[in-house]
Amino acid sequence: MRAYLRAIEPLRTEVNRLLDGADPILLSYSEHRMSAADTQRKMHRLERRFVPYVNAIGALRSVPPDLSAAQKAYAHTYVLEDRYLRALISALPRRQWGRLPNTEARQRWTIVAWRDAVAREAARVHVPLPHDIQIAGTGEITPSPEGKS
Repeated sequence: MRAYLRAIEPLRTEVNRLLDGADPILLSYSEHRMSAADTQRKMHRLERRFVPYVNAIGALRSVPPDLSAAQKAYAHTYVLEDRYLRALISALPRRQWGRLPNTEARQRWTIVAWRDAVAREAARVHVPLPHDIQIAGTGEITPSPEGKS
């Protein structure tokens, strides 16, 4: 369990930090302070920086056996997030927000289920959890096209 937390926590922390960078970009666009082309370029750069995390979270090998299914589902939320980011980039020029995938509720449910499974396993083996895992799934999941959390 300790090895799993050491492996996953830096990935989660960096992904959260990376995705927090989407809101200022999208807010500038929604307030017409940035062109669609500039916004797409910046969001595309953000999405390209996200892809290695999608691969890394899916390739974790230090997963406790009792967390295998939860980890697989959790890793899939990164795939869904990447699809959302790519769709958002495509939707920007015409502001076609209705075309964005509606996966936020599914992602939130999966993240909360993963968090609960991690908490159960950590309690079973008496390993303390980092605070940020205990709040996983409670904040914004997908960046708002208007840049508002």
